[in-house]
Amino acid sequence: MPLQFIKSQRGHDLLIHDGFIHKRERTIGEKVIWRCNESKNCTGRAHTMQDSVIKYKEHKHVENRAKIEVKKTINKMKENAIPTIMPTRSLLAETSSKLPSEVAGQMPNPKCLKRTIQRVRNISEAVLANPQTSNFEIPDQFRLTLDGDNFLLYDSGDSDIYEDRILLFSTERNLNLLKDSEHWFSDGKFSSCPNLFYQFYTIHSVFHSDIIPLVYVLLPDKKEITYKKLFQELKSLKPDLCPKSFMVDFEKAVMNAIKNEFPHTKIHGCFFHLSQAVWRQIQHHGLAKQYSDDVKFSLEVRKLAALAFVPVDKVIESFELLLESTYYIENEQMLSPLITYFEGTWIGILDRRGNRRPPLFSIEIWNCYDRLQESLPRTNNKIEVA
Repeated sequence: MPLQFIKSQRGHDLLIHDGFIHKRERTIGEKVIWRCNESKNCTGRAHTMQDSVIKYKEHKHVENRAKIEVKKTINKMKENAIPTIMPTRSLLAETSSKLPSEVAGQMPNPKCLKRTIQRVRNISEAVLANPQTSNFEIPDQFRLTLDGDNFLLYDSGDSDIYEDRILLFSTERNLNLLKDSEHWFSDGKFSSCPNLFYQFYTIHSVFHSDIIPLVYVLLPDKKEITYKKLFQELKSLKPDLCPKSFMVDFEKAVMNAIKNEFPHTKIHGCFFHLSQAVWRQIQHHGLAKQYSDDVKFSLEVRKLAALAFVPVDKVIESFELLLESTYYIENEQMLSPLITYFEGTWIGILDRRGNRRPPLFSIEIWNCYDRLQESLPRTNNKIEVA
């Protein structure tokens, strides 16, 4: 017999089994443990796996099947409230007339039911206000696509963990496309992120020569542990995920998380963000006007970022040749802060023995030569305007 569920007031799944209502306590692998929803002191538990109860612990109180029918009736009433234009009073009367006496006697009073219907209709018809606390309820219409498929695939709040809440939106079809794609791209937006979240993070892949978004995530921060949790949940939803490459912004936290969760995936940085990083250094060291007014200067400093198009094994040699060029020697004092930054971040500083230390971002990550040979995008710009 398949498992039976009803929705809580917050829209969470409640398990119905043996005349009792259970709420999700925790998940262990494929197993879900449900505890009694009636009393905190009750030790009643149900362990489920896939579509079956595999272990059950008796409750300390009697069952209340009428209460279950009440919750089912209210759930059904909420569902019927949105698609119909029937007046609230008529909808209540129609619902009540079909109830057995033992269920009708436990229904909330008509005023409460009327407010419930009106609230559901207001939510479906109006633009929702920004929530003020992280334990907000997500209405059913925002959990599904227009075709009725599940869209909210993961909500850390479903386990009553509202601190640092993560919301992951996608579809089964999107995840299958992601699984079949060898090359992923990601983008994080901060200014357009809704209240209570830190960033709106998206994952994209190539489909018919276009880069399309497949996964949408609201994240509470940009910590490595948060990215790891995101990728772990993705793998839980679709275990076979294993991209050949993953293009990201130059952010150590997300790169470390990818290395940990997708150890066979090659990480690439976005060339646009490399160029922007160099430009910020030009501004930081007071060289922006020089860059704008002096054509020769702007051409020469752009050669630093252009090293991304040199074969990986030729980058260091090309960088050293650039430093030995006439322009760089003659303008050494002016260029020194920029060279020091670029060398430490992207090339690797020479130690006392003449060997280069690992840079902050390895050459393999920011180099675009191989991607151009494979006709792959060298930037995330297409997804940033999507």
